[in-house]
Amino acid sequence: MDERGRLVLPAAMRRRLGLRAGDEVTISEQEDGTLRVQGRQAAARALIGSAGRAQSSVLEELRADRQRQAAAEDEAAARPRR
Repeated sequence: MDERGRLVLPAAMRRRLGLRAGDEVTISEQEDGTLRVQGRQAAARALIGSAGRAQSSVLEELRADRQRQAAAEDEAAARPRR
């Protein structure tokens, strides 16, 4: 934190969060004392998700993940047991 009270986030963290100069973020303290940094877009997505409206891309990701799990299960079942 600098002398003017500004908090500096490392570049790698800003990239992960999709933050750019001038973006607004929300910083909240968790029960364990850690800080949570959330960009405006992530906060909006969380609110939309909590309202029950899932975007098709999320559904597609879940479907693809389940297909990968099923393929791994099939592969494991096809292996000879020792």
